[in-house]
Amino acid sequence: MPAKFKISYFDIKGRAELPRLVFAAAGKEFDDERISGDKWTAFKPKTPYGQMPVLTVDNKTMINQTGAIIRYLAREFGLYGSNNMENTKCDIIIETVFDLYSAVIKQHLEKDEAIKEELAKKFSTEVLPQFFTYLCKLLKENGGKFLVGSKLTVADMAVFDMLDRLTCNPKMGEGVYKDFAEVKKFYESVKTNANIQKYLERRPASDL
Repeated sequence: MPAKFKISYFDIKGRAELPRLVFAAAGKEFDDERISGDKWTAFKPKTPYGQMPVLTVDNKTMINQTGAIIRYLAREFGLYGSNNMENTKCDIIIETVFDLYSAVIKQHLEKDEAIKEELAKKFSTEVLPQFFTYLCKLLKENGGKFLVGSKLTVADMAVFDMLDRLTCNPKMGEGVYKDFAEVKKFYESVKTNANIQKYLERRPASDL
């Protein structure tokens, strides 16, 4: 009997969007539990570490931490590489994306407007160009379609999630891909995947 999966998180993209996208890429059904603030107070003590997202498997086993969740799902659904080296390459890309998440969160939480503006400038003029140059190198080395191996992997989904957030950000949009046509082509390729497209069409709107 197939396992039953439930992702519990707030009603935003946040740290749960990547696991949701992994489910979508695999074409697997899951219970997308969106928890409001008042319900979170009651649910929090039931989680492994007082944090979300949480993946519940077969109504009993809870897995926390986004990285652990997506790696578990990738192994379950065949979205890792074909060997240990490809798996390691996937992990490197995932950790690189998580570094970008941290930079975005730091900027978002900064209270001092002058510092916030400086962080935003550094992100757009230094961090993103470095990341996009890295992606172009990976795509060129791997034939242009996927970042690792010859099929869609969790690494592609991690990068797609970051690119999708940037593209949907009104302050950035598709202009973010200036001078990086290969990155835009990669983004559009993943976006038009039938399973991903189906998920995006029904995904609740969220700026976060």
